[in-house]
This record gives sequence, structure tokens and C-alpha cells, in this order.
Amino acid sequence: MYYTIRSLLPDWYEHCNPKLPFIKDYMNVSYTVVHPKLVEDMYRVTFVGVKKPHVTSPLTTALLFFNIYEMRLKEDCLIGDILVFDMNNAAMDDLLKFTPLHLKKTLTVYKNIFCLRAKRVLFLNSIRYLDNILAILKHLIKPKIFQRIEVHQDSEVLKEIFPPDQLPKDYGGNGPSLEELNDGLREKFDEYQNRFDQLDQLRVDESLRPEKLNNDEVLGFHGNFKKLNVD
Repeated sequence: MYYTIRSLLPDWYEHCNPKLPFIKDYMNVSYTVVHPKLVEDMYRVTFVGVKKPHVTSPLTTALLFFNIYEMRLKEDCLIGDILVFDMNNAAMDDLLKFTPLHLKKTLTVYKNIFCLRAKRVLFLNSIRYLDNILAILKHLIKPKIFQRIEVHQDSEVLKEIFPPDQLPKDYGGNGPSLEELNDGLREKFDEYQNRFDQLDQLRVDESLRPEKLNNDEVLGFHGNFKKLNVD
């Protein structure tokens, strides 16, 4: 699936190289960054947020996630993920962009391709329309995973996860700021540029597959995302 997904989602994977201008521009107005220090129980924390309202791009956010995971396949060692979505600076129209189809595709890649496990999913500085997004997620993920989602009105919960010397400065700690982590991510993308260029050329010849892909509750019929029923 690591290779096959690139053909199943051409609208995503043909335009995901971090050197592309629209991805670089999005990194100037948003954060999708990984903290360098593991927290308790060997969990890795990823922060997602925007610097100002009305700039959110769900697709570009997903592509940044996947590019980061590509590098993590090479370097990282962890037991599980803690995903932190900071709603500060987000507007209602930012959340409206997250459609059921987009969320389903993103969850598929996260679970089936990178085989990562979200131990906690934190929404900080919650805004009103977030309930609608959670209602969609409830239909897309298993109940035991949905129970790991936490909604907080502020960011105080991070002080329970990070010691003061690692908590990002944005949240009152002495650790690296989200902007510093963002700058470090740019350097990492440059370091792995040859790898991303190589991935642009990799595609599966489905005509050589002995048997079709099995039907799957997430992928749909043989990887076809066009059929999606949401109650």
C-alpha cells in the first residue's frame, strides 16, 4: 500500500513534493511540526495550527503530514502519536474546508500506509464549529479511537505532557517555539530533497498485480474513494 496509494490518490501524490511553492508558502502561514523530544511512554507530539484565520488548507496540511512521516520512517522510533490541533487563530470557514471525503482519505493514509497509532488527539482553544468536525470523525473512526479525542478550551493540558524546559515557548514553556520547529522542518525537507524527488517517480503498474486489492472498510471498493456514505 505504501507504493500503491501513490496511484490511488494521484491528485495528492503528484503535487506533494515539499519543494513546491504552494507548500513552502503554506509553511509561512501555518504550523505542522513535530517536537524533537519524546514525552512519557515514548509518545511523539505533533502540533498543527495556523498563524492567522482564513488560510487553512486541509490538503496541504495532509501533504505536510505525509512528508514528515516519510522522514520519520527513516529516523523515528516511538510507541504512539499525540496529535495537537490548536484552534487559536482558526475561523469557522477554516473548519468548513475539512470535508468527510478529505478526512477519510487522510485517515486512510495515516492508518494503512504509515501504520501510526494516535494515543491522544487534543483540540486546544476550541471554537464552536468544532462539534461538526467531531460528528464527522465519529462516523469515520472506531469508537475506541474516537474516545481518545479531547477538546480543551485552553492549552493548559500541555503542561501535563511536557516538562517546562520542553514545553514550546508559545504555551509558556522554555522549549523550542513552533516557529523554530517550523524552521527546523524546512531544513529537514532540504536534507531529504533527493528522496522526495525519487518518490515523485515511483508508481505501481497495477496491470501486473496477480489479484485485485481486497475490499476494505476504509479504502472502499478496490481503492475507489468515490463511494462514501455518511449518515
